[in-house]
Amino acid sequence: MTERTQHDATGPGTPDPEKVHTFDLIDEVPGVSDNASSPGDDGAAPEAEGRPAEEPTPREPGRVAVALAGARVAVGRTARRGAAAVRRRIPATRRGKVLLAVGTAAVVVLVVAAGVLVDTQLRHRELLATPGGVRTLAEKPTEQWSIDLDDPISATLIRMPGVLAVVGGGEVRGLDPASGEARWTVDVGDGASCGPVAGLGSAGPGAVEPADPLVCVGPSGAGAQEVTVIDPDGVVKTREVDSGVVVVPAADGGLVSFELTGGDQEPRPVVVDKLGAPHLPKGFVGPDLVVRVEDAGTGAERWSETVPFGAPRPESCVSYDENEPTLDPGALAWDVRDAVVEVQGCGVSAAFLRDGTRLDDPKDPDDPPADGMDVASFAPLPDGGWVAPGTGSADSGVPNDVVHLPDGGSVTLDGQVLVPWASDGRDPGLVLERVGAETVARSTDEGDAGARLWTAPRLAATALLARVSGTAVVVDEEGAVRAVDLGTGADRWTLDPEVLSLGSMAWIAQSLVFGAYTDGDTLLLPVSAGPDDEATGLRLLAIDLRDGSVRWEIEQETPYTQLVSVDGYLAQITQQGVVGLG
Repeated sequence: MTERTQHDATGPGTPDPEKVHTFDLIDEVPGVSDNASSPGDDGAAPEAEGRPAEEPTPREPGRVAVALAGARVAVGRTARRGAAAVRRRIPATRRGKVLLAVGTAAVVVLVVAAGVLVDTQLRHRELLATPGGVRTLAEKPTEQWSIDLDDPISATLIRMPGVLAVVGGGEVRGLDPASGEARWTVDVGDGASCGPVAGLGSAGPGAVEPADPLVCVGPSGAGAQEVTVIDPDGVVKTREVDSGVVVVPAADGGLVSFELTGGDQEPRPVVVDKLGAPHLPKGFVGPDLVVRVEDAGTGAERWSETVPFGAPRPESCVSYDENEPTLDPGALAWDVRDAVVEVQGCGVSAAFLRDGTRLDDPKDPDDPPADGMDVASFAPLPDGGWVAPGTGSADSGVPNDVVHLPDGGSVTLDGQVLVPWASDGRDPGLVLERVGAETVARSTDEGDAGARLWTAPRLAATALLARVSGTAVVVDEEGAVRAVDLGTGADRWTLDPEVLSLGSMAWIAQSLVFGAYTDGDTLLLPVSAGPDDEATGLRLLAIDLRDGSVRWEIEQETPYTQLVSVDGYLAQITQQGVVGLG
């Protein structure tokens, strides 16, 4: 097993023969029993020590798993027969000993090669399960298929297990991501919102897991709202919900509702002083907020909580209609992502995990996301756990982050966590944080959680584009793309700031870089043509993770349009419709 402080032996630019993964991972291939063995020359199968007497029935193996299992059995049989032959007769001559040594070395090479092959297959499978995993980026992709849409710019692409869902024109089409073939079409009505989906035109943390099932909410003819639930096979369930409640599609077939109850909910004019600051009416009491998550298909409640009205910031209770300030107690803003639900309004704010766990302290009005605190943000981590803003101050003047680990522990950082936009699906046992002008790696292992592993003193990382194959690819404050070794923090390569052309936007790279995709060897970035107003179009830029060289580039005339990866196949919205790239 590779040590955490060493970079990935199979990563880019690391041809170290001593760091190949051992072949004990062969036992992880689905469909291969842990007790599988082959008889030796004496016909007896070796005993499996330390294993239970009965094993659960294995899943049906795929063709790759069967082939690998067969190779493993053949290699094991060859090794045992070779060992038996050695016991029966050890060559006495020098030539015989040389031939024996050569044969033994060949067996060792076969065993190691089989282990590396299995590890590669496992890595590939884990990579394709991530939001940015792509089958291959070695060559410039070309159009493989296309479909036309009446209004493509308003369409949305959503990942489902094995299905590309295209939402637009009052319907959802389920496409085969490899061929573009339509598997099913479901009418959801004009104005329907389907999801969950990451913020369009914005990269960074927020990529969501495949929708299974896909939930859509739209108006119905009876003045209510209609909820449509679509599974990956196109099977549909529908039901109606109250039109007076805000409902939002959530992950795992959930539906989040926000309902204001009690208090003063009537819009009315508000007094503004000479400095433009609004003043709430004396004795004003706004409504409470009920947050509820239910099963979208059945309506069965999963959890609910009432967020009571508290001391509000006046700005959060005011909206402007034609520049006229109006008291608007019902204004709400929310963010529903994979594992986090955040909501803010007039005197109400809260953050929850998907299971209903409250993330902020409801008894502390200053605890983020306290009303109006724009810097407050909660985010799920790709390896499990989640990030919350702390209460202290970092060098940048904003609250430091606290990493909550899957095992229940937590790590209080000195700065802000860098959540990877793309990863290879493997946990390196660390998180990266930005502390002033430094980038720091902290352990997330249970034994030494929070320990500093290394510090890059002259790397002010503003975004972590990718964490893959033992390499972290970041954008620094000058707009350069830099790669560092995840095990040591040592520089691997640097890409000139002119390549991305972020200019002064390096601290908000997500406004000009619209995602990150990788096949483990190459990093694909959809990048705006430039930061100035005159620049138009989009560049698809492929960077070699081994040395930072640009492998290929595609220039497109249109500005950003949505690009997603489904089962490793890329699809993009164009001016005409949707195309598959490969």
